[in-house]
Amino acid sequence: MKGALADAWESADLTGSFGAGLGRWSEADIAAFLETGHGGGVIAFGSMKEAVEKSTQYMTDGDLHAIAVYLKSFPEKKDETAYAPGRASITNEAALRNQNLSELPGAGLYDSACARCHQQDGSGQMPRFPALTGNPVVMSEDPTSLIRIVLEGGPTPKTEIGPAIEKMPAFATLTDREIAEAVSYIRQSWGNQAPPVSTRQVELARTAAQKSEGIKKME
Repeated sequence: MKGALADAWESADLTGSFGAGLGRWSEADIAAFLETGHGGGVIAFGSMKEAVEKSTQYMTDGDLHAIAVYLKSFPEKKDETAYAPGRASITNEAALRNQNLSELPGAGLYDSACARCHQQDGSGQMPRFPALTGNPVVMSEDPTSLIRIVLEGGPTPKTEIGPAIEKMPAFATLTDREIAEAVSYIRQSWGNQAPPVSTRQVELARTAAQKSEGIKKME
């Protein structure tokens, strides 16, 4: 039940992993996510956003609860990611020891482009803007979806009882290196512990997005 690519999006890890999976989600979090596209500090995107808008928001409370109970039955699977609040990632240890987070690659770009909505500490402003700290999408072993969100931006789900729609701007005009550094910073700050992102991974995600018409081809 770990994530796989679908329509060039990395599907969610549905195992009980406490990093990239549902280990820290309650049954109520899962039910709320399926009904409104908001739950567990996460907001639906990509093909899951469409599934919520066209399908799961119309399920009964009983069906939503049954799905949540079923998903919580999956055991934890070990992976390369973890969430450890208050503990620095290996990459960030030296900077944190010197209280020099601002000097980390990607920090300046995050502060200028992301912090206004997602906050300097990654805590977000739910339900308007998702938290980045402890976010399973941020810590996925495969960072494809996170990269595509940065590249494409887009609106939050439109549901009958969910929060008002917010729209994240697209950052496709940034270079592959800039995106790689910013995403790596997000994946390795505030207790997030996930492998850094390479420029090659950004290049591949950008190509996939262009093929699916998620972003216009760069000249």
